[in-house]
Amino acid sequence: MAIHRVFIHEGQKPPASAIAEAERASRMPINFEDAPEMTEEQLAKAAAIARARRAARRKSNLTIRMPQETIDKAKDLLGDGYTGVLRRLITKAINHPELLKDCL
Repeated sequence: MAIHRVFIHEGQKPPASAIAEAERASRMPINFEDAPEMTEEQLAKAAAIARARRAARRKSNLTIRMPQETIDKAKDLLGDGYTGVLRRLITKAINHPELLKDCL
């Protein structure tokens, strides 16, 4: 079975094909023969990597003041999960100097 990756963002529904494939995969037996048990050292290394990745993904809370009209428009245009979309928009703007320059 091949590995398929599907990225689903906040408020987005997975495609029917991805759901069907996940259901098919859940009924398949698991074969542990080619996966030997990890040593304590390997487990410790994996745990350290997991902690570092969690720390890198952690988000902080931020309070900003915006015109009510902008908030209402965002809710109408983006629907449920609009704050996640706004977060991604701000992140994208910060990482693109031309977009950032337009706002300064």
